[in-house]
Amino acid sequence: MFLLAHLGFTAAPGAVAARWWGESRGFAGKAPDLRWLLAGSMLPDVVDKTVGQVFFKPYFENGRIFCHTFIFALLMFVAGTYQVRRKGDSRIILLACGVAGHLVLDRIWIEPTTAFWPALGPFVRYPSLQTLMEQIAEALGDPIFWTTEIGGVLLLVLALRYLGIRKKDDLKAFLLHGLSPSLVQFEAGY
Repeated sequence: MFLLAHLGFTAAPGAVAARWWGESRGFAGKAPDLRWLLAGSMLPDVVDKTVGQVFFKPYFENGRIFCHTFIFALLMFVAGTYQVRRKGDSRIILLACGVAGHLVLDRIWIEPTTAFWPALGPFVRYPSLQTLMEQIAEALGDPIFWTTEIGGVLLLVLALRYLGIRKKDDLKAFLLHGLSPSLVQFEAGY
């Protein structure tokens, strides 16, 4: 999956969960900033493809390394839980949820050496791995790529609308400050 698919397929359940939480329990403080969830949905690819296929390709020859592991997601959840309990800050837990969503969408369990690293040994090397540009060019010719990307766009738009983001100003407030009209109303003290 690429950018829009990861964003949309993570944003939709995230928006539903956040709004459900707000409606049923409210937020103890500030409404969650779902930009962190969206960032987490892209974090494994941004880090691992840069490290494993650009800077250290001769060593790793793999675009799914450290950030595509269950241990990485688990450590993020632990750090996020600590931040929520200690400071009421949900950013890291949202990032962790985005990473977990990414791993599910990538079906990382079909690569157990990566998923359970370091328990099953070092990362698998793929000497025939194409460059990033070759991978992108190949994906652009794949109808499944276009199907998932279009599905991602639709889900992203629906998620933003569900969060009350319907106008240009709403989108600007969300992108710049993480504000979504449907969640702000459930903030403590609103």
